[in-house]
Amino acid sequence: MERFIEEIKNSDSAPFLFLGSGFSRRYMNTPSWNALLDKCASLAKKNYKQYISKVKKYKAEDSMYLPHIAQMIAEDFEEIWWDDENYKNLREENESLIINYASPLKIAIADYLAKFNLIEDNEELSKEIEALKKINEKNSIDGIITTNWDTLAEGIFDFTSFIGQEKLLFSNVLNVGEIFKIHGCITDPNSMIFDENDYDAFNKRNHYLASKLTTIFIEHPIVFIGYSLRDDNIREILSAIIFGIGEENLRTFGKRIFFIECNFDNDDFIYTTMPVDLPAGKLDITYIKTSNYVEVYEALAENERKFPARLVRQMKSHLYNLLLTDDPKDQIYVATDLKNQEDAEKVQFVYGAGVIEKLSSDGYSVIPNDELLKDIVGLGDKKYDYEKIVTKTLLTPNKHHLPMHTFIRKSKLPVSSIDPKILKRRIKSHNELLSYRNREFMLETVNQRFSNISDILSTEKNREKQLEYALHLYPEKISNTKELKELIISNIDLLENGKANQKTSIRRLIKYYDWLSYRRYKGKTKAL
Repeated sequence: MERFIEEIKNSDSAPFLFLGSGFSRRYMNTPSWNALLDKCASLAKKNYKQYISKVKKYKAEDSMYLPHIAQMIAEDFEEIWWDDENYKNLREENESLIINYASPLKIAIADYLAKFNLIEDNEELSKEIEALKKINEKNSIDGIITTNWDTLAEGIFDFTSFIGQEKLLFSNVLNVGEIFKIHGCITDPNSMIFDENDYDAFNKRNHYLASKLTTIFIEHPIVFIGYSLRDDNIREILSAIIFGIGEENLRTFGKRIFFIECNFDNDDFIYTTMPVDLPAGKLDITYIKTSNYVEVYEALAENERKFPARLVRQMKSHLYNLLLTDDPKDQIYVATDLKNQEDAEKVQFVYGAGVIEKLSSDGYSVIPNDELLKDIVGLGDKKYDYEKIVTKTLLTPNKHHLPMHTFIRKSKLPVSSIDPKILKRRIKSHNELLSYRNREFMLETVNQRFSNISDILSTEKNREKQLEYALHLYPEKISNTKELKELIISNIDLLENGKANQKTSIRRLIKYYDWLSYRRYKGKTKAL
């Protein structure tokens, strides 16, 4: 274990964890592939063995054997989905997600897997989870790659998720503070790589995926947990990567791969080099076998770093966008008063979290909108001078759509000293927050159905609809703004990672909270 710690620490970059189904099965008791297909067969009202007996195209050891069975089940389930009243609510909630024959079963599977939670009544597993959380607290890894569909990794690590091959291929990934869910996620059922057609499409683009992952594999130690060395998915990914890096680099590449297997029936600890035969060549990896996961996680946590991966990713993203577009927007401060090439060569680059406020009072003119929105619900980690927010920040470009009530109240400024532009931008009624197109219909529908936010959360499981319904709930039904605040905080990740409509919803909801909580400020002269 000391050797493992030493080799991790000697790397230039922090490790990536590559998490397999065994990881989730251990901590959430999620089903194996076979057990999940058995469950799916029961949803299709058939015995799993009926499907096994129908397979003629593949042998049991073929990689497409189980995906082929999955496809047969999905085809049978489609008709049941539309006719069976047991799926009425699920159908209505997810009608927009139906894109092909497999969508109904994927939605049903996602709903089923979403009900699995961390096992809490096992002392040994609780110690392992705490050790995993220490890895996150000590910023000891740079990211995670996983083929798992569940959200366990997101629950432990405060990273940005990229769901599916396409997200990874076509997004600006920075290889730090990120979770790559290459087989999809239950939060987006259609992204799940499930049946034969899914795997065919996945494998056709596997070389593109491998090219994206190669950089990570070359620059970071990769720690596999929850996989078998015989796993076809892993073997194909490794094979595609080593095909691209060349035979002369295999030895160096293999030393960066740590494959951890647990044998809970044997206390022996094994740390050795093991050859793995792949279609593209033989790869010597570091193989670890142990009966104690806590020791493995504690060893990883020894690699403590000063800055959180999420913060490093944020800084890297701002710098990347500056270099790519030559436009700093409101993310970082760039001196632009260089008169000639000689001045440019003398310039010193200053970069850091919060550095603007420390270097200049002008920092208050470049605070990002999302940081101000987070501050409204108490998530900001900076101590702002709210007088400067009102007198400077809110008057800068691109700030006119922000909520105003919170900052006006916290500034404690007399009304007479506040710029009329700021006062004019305040939300004055609930209707101002709502889309005019379907406002009346949504108000009537939501308020007939729900009495309060708790009612929405207990009835509606789709979080996009939770936000939409909460926004349309009448003010008198939100007597406790704490519930609204908690709903916003639990979905605050949408500010950065959500789709366009999700970002709009969460921003409008923050405006609603701002109006409900702080609109009755009287200032020092008259009511606002």
